Amino acid sequence: MSGSGGGIGVLEVPQQGRFDANELIKKLMVVSERAFGPDSYNYNIGILFYDKQTEEQISREEEIRQTLLRISETDTDGELYLQYQPIYDLKSMKITGFEALARIRTEKLGMVSPAEFIHIAEETKLIVPVGYKIIRMALGFLRRLEMSGYDDINVAVNISAIQLLMPDFTSNLLQIANEMRVNPANIGIELTETIFVSDFDEINRIISELRARSIQVAIDDFGIGYSTLAREHELQVDHLKIDKYFIDKLKADCPKNVMTADIISMAHKLGHCVVAEGVEQCEQIKHLYEYGCDKVQGYLISRPQDENAALELLEKELEITGYCNSCLREGMTTWAR
Repeated sequence: MSGSGGGIGVLEVPQQGRFDANELIKKLMVVSERAFGPDSYNYNIGILFYDKQTEEQISREEEIRQTLLRISETDTDGELYLQYQPIYDLKSMKITGFEALARIRTEKLGMVSPAEFIHIAEETKLIVPVGYKIIRMALGFLRRLEMSGYDDINVAVNISAIQLLMPDFTSNLLQIANEMRVNPANIGIELTETIFVSDFDEINRIISELRARSIQVAIDDFGIGYSTLAREHELQVDHLKIDKYFIDKLKADCPKNVMTADIISMAHKLGHCVVAEGVEQCEQIKHLYEYGCDKVQGYLISRPQDENAALELLEKELEITGYCNSCLREGMTTWAR
């Protein structure tokens, strides 16, 4: 039996003076919709009052929508930009790729986190044109890497289910790769595991199509979203990226009681490469190495960097390798850079 719920939005109507009825109805609809949130299910009723804080939040979200619209049409002000976080291979002791991370910065709002703008972009379907801009920017960096002699470095881009399920996604991606003159084998696509709620079979078909063209596919944030364990053997992906939640457990709990090692073992049996996300301490990298994890990503290696700084990381790879080797040899619990 499924639960039911509701939401009640409360708006104070001025007792004196003139007011715009249409504006009041609009505000009431907004606050009522917000009241009907996740907590309103299972026979709970959400109640939300329209106040100054709510109005400021609504105003901010509208400004983000307008920013996304500007970006989708033109981005001459550079409000959208990318940073790149390296992915470090524990076997070869080399940086083998970067994850491209979208950022928005405006004069009015300042920094806007992906947690704020991604869901708005998806709700408005602006995620598709903005997503293609992100792809072009990421492949521009990939082109720069290849021109600098790093012709075996992968650059991965996060893709929304909305964009992935567009009929022409694969052909558009390959066309952009051709225009940018980059090797498709160096392109990575990252999908959150919740994406499989949409249409498992169709998404799996698209993934197979991408991989047939040498594009690498990873499941991001694995372990905390839609449970794919029962159908894990059906996923046609190259990599599983273990969510930071499980990596944090390696420093908070007794490592033997954490299921991180089990996830790595399971993924290997199914032929997947394993990347640990959110690695911040040497103790974590030590355990991950012992468990046979293939690659790591996180502040321990580097924070997300702009293009120039990301290229410098490749030039300083011996320094990074020295740090990681030191962690593995000594099992240090902190690493001050």
